[in-house]
Amino acid sequence: MVLNWNKWAKYSFMKRYASLVPYLPEMRQFSNDTLWQMVDKYGYAIVKPAYGSRGRGVIQITSLKDNRYELHYENRKKIMKNKNQAYAYIRQIAGSSLYLVQWRVPRATVNGRPFDLRVVIQRHKNSGRWTVTGKLAKVTGKGYIVSNITRSKGNVLPVNVAIRRSSITRKHGVVDRVNRVALLSANTLGKRYTGHRIFGLDMGLDHKGHVWIIEANLAPSISHFLKLGNKTMIRRIRAYKKH
Repeated sequence: MVLNWNKWAKYSFMKRYASLVPYLPEMRQFSNDTLWQMVDKYGYAIVKPAYGSRGRGVIQITSLKDNRYELHYENRKKIMKNKNQAYAYIRQIAGSSLYLVQWRVPRATVNGRPFDLRVVIQRHKNSGRWTVTGKLAKVTGKGYIVSNITRSKGNVLPVNVAIRRSSITRKHGVVDRVNRVALLSANTLGKRYTGHRIFGLDMGLDHKGHVWIIEANLAPSISHFLKLGNKTMIRRIRAYKKH
């Protein structure tokens, strides 16, 4: 695997730019120490593989009373009696893979289910101008924490519809902020991944409508756009890939 493609490399590069820092949830390389530093600081965290996609291997850990911890993996929850037991369970799932621990964005919900956004940004050949060519909302399936539709049996919605139905208290201007942060991200990543013409961002919105960059993808899947009734975005994404 190429190191530059892993989530830690992309996060570390983006973190160097002050303009992006307000949109990046805190993340560290996973270890016993960094796990508990994150959980003790925030009360919860997300643990996920540095390589991988489609929500595989993602675990949510939440601190409970009496030094107990809830671990949410796939659609299953387990209560661990102490830190040692919780860490051992995570390590069992992670194996020898490189893992990361990230502050869990308190995502806004639609009908009580968290959602995040897939935003695709592209540029034409021989052009340095980036354009948001597609975006949609991915709503998690019942009982899951990941928004990958196939894994969680969730559903997709147009972004405007998801925001309108969501728990976000300040809805005005959210779409404009998403577009602005997406373009800022593409312009920044383009400095590192020169020659690259497409980026896919998984972006979270909290209950106040603040935009968070959960992770950046260099080879984003666009299949979710086929599930939208309106096929304008999938056609535009495919056209940009050709030209």
